Amino acid sequence: MDDSPSSTTSHNYFCDYEHRAYTGVVLMDAVRALRGAEVDVVVVQPADDAGIDAVLEVSAGKARSRFAVEVKGRAPYPNELNHLAAQRKRIARNGEPMLVAPFVHDALGSALRASGWSWADGQGNFDLRAPGLVLRQRTTSTPPKPRRTKLPQGSGSLAIVRALIRFGEGEEEEPSATALAAQAKVSQPRASQVLHQLLDLDLVERTDDGRWSPRREALLDRFLADYRGPGGSEQYLYSLDSPTDVAVRAARLASPGRPIVVSADVGPDVLLAWRRPTALILYAHAAIDPAELDLVDAQGRHDANVILRSPRDLSVFPVPQLVAELRGAEIPLADPTQQIWDLQDLGGADRLEAAGMLREWLLKRP
Repeated sequence: MDDSPSSTTSHNYFCDYEHRAYTGVVLMDAVRALRGAEVDVVVVQPADDAGIDAVLEVSAGKARSRFAVEVKGRAPYPNELNHLAAQRKRIARNGEPMLVAPFVHDALGSALRASGWSWADGQGNFDLRAPGLVLRQRTTSTPPKPRRTKLPQGSGSLAIVRALIRFGEGEEEEPSATALAAQAKVSQPRASQVLHQLLDLDLVERTDDGRWSPRREALLDRFLADYRGPGGSEQYLYSLDSPTDVAVRAARLASPGRPIVVSADVGPDVLLAWRRPTALILYAHAAIDPAELDLVDAQGRHDANVILRSPRDLSVFPVPQLVAELRGAEIPLADPTQQIWDLQDLGGADRLEAAGMLREWLLKRP
């Protein structure tokens, strides 16, 4: 049974969102494969109007080239390449044209090269060419077997995923299914089922003593690509005070029986000062009267500086609690993975940069 959050957003939006999420996974699989072949790759976020999926800066030895990437959820058939000529010409303004797909077989790879494309797939195969740079590798000629491609959803399942991502570098003992079940408030059999699903996705490994070692970076990237949002309800509100002032008031209003947690922009700024927050997302377990926070209704998201959510996905509330000090108050924060997702959802170049900083902090924290 799927216990994922519900939403009133249109079907077309979700079709587009899931397509973008899946192609994002395809891209990250290809990037990991390139890095696994000891190719230095930096992913650059393109401008919104660039009309490309990503820019990769690739270095090998002294050679360095910039590739403009077109990501496909499936590899094109050779007879479709003529239809991609205009696309290749368009994205070539931003770098060497590069096509990324889940798997590229030998014949297609040759056809892509003849059509002027560099290419890479998620199985470790690639053929990248640019002035002064030629990188080729074929690790397998066999397509991967179909497998689960989505993370398990629902608050309990996502709580396990978030806990594995938060597992710090300095922690000596990997978590067990029993410990994760207690933290996520699910049964031990359910926790074991989720862990085996993650094992099928190559996102965790089983240790010799029966514990679970997460591939945290890959798991975080897959979470951000697959996450459907917190669900539940939300209110668009406005305050004449700064978002930071509102966050402090919300923290003082919170209690163990009435949890409220702070997310973007204020949460990431408390953890890693990056800029003056201009918006605030709050998550509350129970309904809150906006007047208690001196907030008034906004006309919509476009003129709101506070978004108050009562999420269906309760894994946004971290266990154990994440608390930071701000202006002499203890501020309970949303799970760091949620803060990253919210920064990306709010949008803007500054927030994307902050999301990258928070991602690095999360993966490298002790």
